[in-house]
Amino acid sequence: MRRLFRQIGEGCVFEGNRLEVKGSVFLGNGCVLGNNLVFRAHKNGVIRIGDHAEIDHYVLLQANESVSVGKGVYIGAYCVVRDTNHLFFGTDVHWRLTPHITRPVILEDECWIGPRSYIMPGVTIGRGAVIGPASVVNKNVPSMEIWAGNPARRIGHRMEPDKIPTFKRDLAVWSLFFPPGEGTDSGEPDSEME
Repeated sequence: MRRLFRQIGEGCVFEGNRLEVKGSVFLGNGCVLGNNLVFRAHKNGVIRIGDHAEIDHYVLLQANESVSVGKGVYIGAYCVVRDTNHLFFGTDVHWRLTPHITRPVILEDECWIGPRSYIMPGVTIGRGAVIGPASVVNKNVPSMEIWAGNPARRIGHRMEPDKIPTFKRDLAVWSLFFPPGEGTDSGEPDSEME
C-alpha cells in the first residue's frame, strides 16, 4: 500500500484490498481505511488525510485543488467529498462542456460525516461538527454544530445546555446494557453505534 500514496504514516489499517489512489495523496498515522475507496487528486490537486482519521467503505475523495481531512475525522460509508463540480445555470450545452468550479474542501479535526453524505466544493466543516446521514452540505458548518438534510441545515449544537442531561441519561442507560469492558474498550458507544 505504501507505493500508492505520496506519503503514508505508521500504524495504518486497511480493512479491504480495493483502493484506487491517483496523484498526490498523503495519509497520516493510525488511519483506518475501509474497502472500495477512491482517492483521486487530478492536475495539481492534493488530498491530505490527518492522523487517526477513519474512512469507511465506498468513499470518494476527489481534488483538483485541495481536500483536507483533519485528525480524528470519521467519514461514513458511501460519502462523496469533492472540491470541484460542473456549473449548470445559464447554459444549455452538454454537461461535459460546462465550466468547472473548484474550491478547497476542509474537514477540520474530529468532525463526523454521516454515511451517504455529499460535501460540496468550497465547504469547511468545523472542528467536532456532526453531519447527519444522507446530507448534502453546500455551506460552511461551524465547529460543534449538528447539520442534516438536503440541503443541510443547522439542527443543533453538541453542547446545548438542554441536551447535556439527556446525553448523561442516555449514557447511563447504555452502561446498563454494556458494562465497562463489554462491547467497547471504554464502555461508551463507538462511532458506528451513535
